[in-house]
Amino acid sequence: MITRTKKAFVILIITILEFSMVSGQIENTRWKATLQINGPVNSIIDFKRDSVSVYTTADSNIIEQMTYKKRDTLLSLLKFDGQSDCDNNTIGNYSFQLRGDSLLLRLVKDDCDDRSSVISNTVWKKLQVYPVIKVADAILKQYTGVYATDPAHPITISLENGILYAEGKNNNLPKSAFTPISASKFFLKIAAVEMDFVRDANGSVVKLISHEEKDYELKKIK
Repeated sequence: MITRTKKAFVILIITILEFSMVSGQIENTRWKATLQINGPVNSIIDFKRDSVSVYTTADSNIIEQMTYKKRDTLLSLLKFDGQSDCDNNTIGNYSFQLRGDSLLLRLVKDDCDDRSSVISNTVWKKLQVYPVIKVADAILKQYTGVYATDPAHPITISLENGILYAEGKNNNLPKSAFTPISASKFFLKIAAVEMDFVRDANGSVVKLISHEEKDYELKKIK
């Protein structure tokens, strides 16, 4: 039987843990999301000690640079450089929550619509840092071919000088290099997504799974 004192202690511990999840540290962390800026743009938000940068995943082109202050679950942002129409005096206030590998930003008050319309109610996934590994060309060659979710959106996987590339014109995917995470899993920087090559029972590569907000399965068609 749980005594009143023990029960109160358990509730206190749960409350502390929940608060830690919500208001944990964001300094020196990086997160990825797809922002709507004249169309979808794969982006990274990079928190330093007291400044934060938002830039494109594909070519690290700066979208916005801001200073920030954090108090409990409130994040205050002030632009000092970037592409938005925000001036350097308008502070944007947003609530934030850290839940596992997700960062949620929600608008509290921001008179700069050009900023709030882009980052309000966004969910960011923690960006992983992968060690550099080497995969033998003989294995990489087995992954080359054409993959597609449907005939209108093929992605061609090619191998050049020991580097695996993906290209899909109908998917707005220019020729882009993969970074190996393991012998079968790769990171596509331009989209900030992980992709798995999957084999059948006979060991033949039959599909590619792209891990985005949800998993997309691309079957090997050539």
